[in-house]
Amino acid sequence: MVTNASVFDVIKHLSENLPLEPAKVSEILGVPLEHDPAGDTPVMTSYTQPAGVSASRFAEVELRVPHPVFGSGGGLLAVTLKGDEGIDAEAVRKHYGLDFQQDVPSPRYPPGTPAYYNYKLPWGELSLGVSNDRAARLVSFAMKPKELP
Repeated sequence: MVTNASVFDVIKHLSENLPLEPAKVSEILGVPLEHDPAGDTPVMTSYTQPAGVSASRFAEVELRVPHPVFGSGGGLLAVTLKGDEGIDAEAVRKHYGLDFQQDVPSPRYPPGTPAYYNYKLPWGELSLGVSNDRAARLVSFAMKPKELP
């Protein structure tokens, strides 16, 4: 469990422990994950942080892993932070570099919709959600690993 580690360290630790598996992700994030049948699809199995987990530093955690028979890909981990943990867009660019694609929400999206810094990394894709305001604080991250051979 790396609960005192920075978000960047947590992401690194997760990327070093691929493939994404519920028990491993739960241990690294320090939160319980439960199977969420409502989020399942024919090709993906969904796991979420149970509602009301107050000791977690994360507001939401959702893990989708490929179904063992019908699924493909490396899955998806989406994490929403409870607080920005002192990380802003400048820290994101300093840590991951300037080679990213930025997605800025159009005005038709609801207020509070974050801008995203999308990075292609050796292990897959990392998307960092940053508040779309002057503070530009980190609010979420998503990991989409490549399918392992």
